[in-house]
Amino acid sequence: MKRTLPSLAALALLAACGGGGDAATSLTGTMPSTPSAPTSPTTPSAPSTPTSPTTPPAASASAADEVVVMLATGVAVDDIATRYGATVLDRFGQRPIYRLRLASPATLDATLAAMRADARIRFAEPNFESETPERRRQLVWAIGGSADVYATQWVPTALALPQAHALSTGAGVRVAVLDTGIDTAHPALSGRLARNTSGAVLGRDFVDGDDDASEAGSAADAGWGHGTHVAGLVALAAPAAQLMPVRVLDAAGRGNVWVLAEALLWAADPDGNPATDDGAHVINLSLGTTAPTKLLDAAIELITCKDDDADIDTSDPGFDADRERCNLGRGVVVIAAAGNGGSSSELQYPAAEGVEGQLAVTASTESGRLASFANRGPWVQLAAPGEGIVSTMPGGGYATWSGSSMASPLVAGVAALLRDRQPDWKAVDVTKRIEDRSVRLCGTELRGLQAHAAVADFVPSDTACN
Repeated sequence: MKRTLPSLAALALLAACGGGGDAATSLTGTMPSTPSAPTSPTTPSAPSTPTSPTTPPAASASAADEVVVMLATGVAVDDIATRYGATVLDRFGQRPIYRLRLASPATLDATLAAMRADARIRFAEPNFESETPERRRQLVWAIGGSADVYATQWVPTALALPQAHALSTGAGVRVAVLDTGIDTAHPALSGRLARNTSGAVLGRDFVDGDDDASEAGSAADAGWGHGTHVAGLVALAAPAAQLMPVRVLDAAGRGNVWVLAEALLWAADPDGNPATDDGAHVINLSLGTTAPTKLLDAAIELITCKDDDADIDTSDPGFDADRERCNLGRGVVVIAAAGNGGSSSELQYPAAEGVEGQLAVTASTESGRLASFANRGPWVQLAAPGEGIVSTMPGGGYATWSGSSMASPLVAGVAALLRDRQPDWKAVDVTKRIEDRSVRLCGTELRGLQAHAAVADFVPSDTACN
């Protein structure tokens, strides 16, 4: 039986889309009861029309007694723990990054201040909690749809996917979906799963600590179906790509930054041997936190193989495997959802980290405009279809959902098409091509995804606006 993350360390590192049913519900709230096997009518139910939020985003909280630290080379973590009255909980692989628990939550602020003045410590920060974008902006999903509607909805035409697929289908490219898991038995997904040399699904469950990254829970759980819906959109954009399910959110849609960082590095190199090409070439993150963290920044820089101007010092021997993987040209493209606050001031991380080789993606509509719920601003790099999107749901069915969580995997799929065509490109080369061959949306300077132009390398005509 799947367990949930301990509530003390849990944070709402949640999907950047909405919950559903007859009333708008948050992914941290209670979903309405629906059948375990969704029905398949000929047309999907339409989602509610979203409106702009009326309240500003809330600040992110933190686990009151936990800190994350990166130590200078040669510094013993036990000495740091003793100095600050802390217990060592975990280490970030062989890297000099640790998660510590303080003796008392009341000392958090004072301890962080002292740690940041300590020359032995490269960075120190809380183990952040955050709330899902759905707590600030609630959207509605509806069970329904069919395989035909999924394939023929407005998205493929808007992105010129049929023309792109004549050139590339993403064959041989692995796309990791870090989310609530995937329904690995779904007919639209079961034949598209990455597998290891023994034939088992290449995936990992970081909630339960095992290799079964299948979707957990039921329709009564707040996070149910999200990862499966996201995976279906990767498959729609890149039908021959191989999906790597990586479960980082429990059935309630909760996770934590430490687990996400561990999962990112695992997805880049599952067997821990940088000499073998067994990891993801693209990673999708339809989740986030409103708190910037140096840990996530470090993790994204490490997997994208950011060039020499990286923000973190990787000279410590604990980063040797990361350097070796990057020297072999195995940087990973990261696509991250920008959130649903309808705001230019609400930043969602890691989308807002601004690391080269990563794209921050918001949602657009069928009319070629920015969705009303979509976050926007100079930190958002691209928009993709995210309103009224039909995709796969657990039990073999389909559902309509809206949010930047739906936009992000479509961009991840197009990144897979490019990696199929250009396997030797750096991650930043892929993201630059997608940006350079985008189209201007109506009513905004923000640009939108155009799959055919990105794959074929031509400048597309901008959207015709009324």
